[in-house]
Amino acid sequence: MDNPHPNLNGKFVLVAEDELTIAADYYFELKRAGATAVGFSATNDAALSYLADHDIDAAIVDYMLRDGTGEPLIHYLHDHHIPFIVVSGFAFKMCGRVHALRVLEKPVAGTRVLRALSQAIGDQLGGPSSGAGVRAPLKVP
Repeated sequence: MDNPHPNLNGKFVLVAEDELTIAADYYFELKRAGATAVGFSATNDAALSYLADHDIDAAIVDYMLRDGTGEPLIHYLHDHHIPFIVVSGFAFKMCGRVHALRVLEKPVAGTRVLRALSQAIGDQLGGPSSGAGVRAPLKVP
C-alpha cells in the first residue's frame, strides 16, 4: 500500500504534547507514516532545550502545555522556518496570537494530524508532493 503522506517519510518530528496518551498516539501514527517522533516534550522549556541540540524536520504542538501556552515554541518554529501544526482543545484562545497556518481542534483523528503536517511540510518545500528534506539550522539564541 502506498504511503498517503510521503512528505513525512524519513522525517524527524518534535512532539510537544502534555497528554501522554495523545503523544503515544502521535508516535504510532508517525511511525506508520515513515516518520520518527522525537523530543517528546510536555513543556516549552523541554521542547526548546531539545531544539538547542537536535535538528528536526517538523513539529506537532499542543497549544496548552504544562508551563503555559505553546507560544514560545510556536514563535521559535516560525522564526526558524520549521513546518509545524498546532493541535489544541483551546484553539479559540489563539485568535491572532500566534503564527500558525494549520490549527486543528481537539479531539482530532490521527489521520487528520498526519495530513495537516504532511501539507505543512509540502508547503515549506514548495509543493505537496515533494519528499525532499530540509533542515534549518537550529540553535536557541
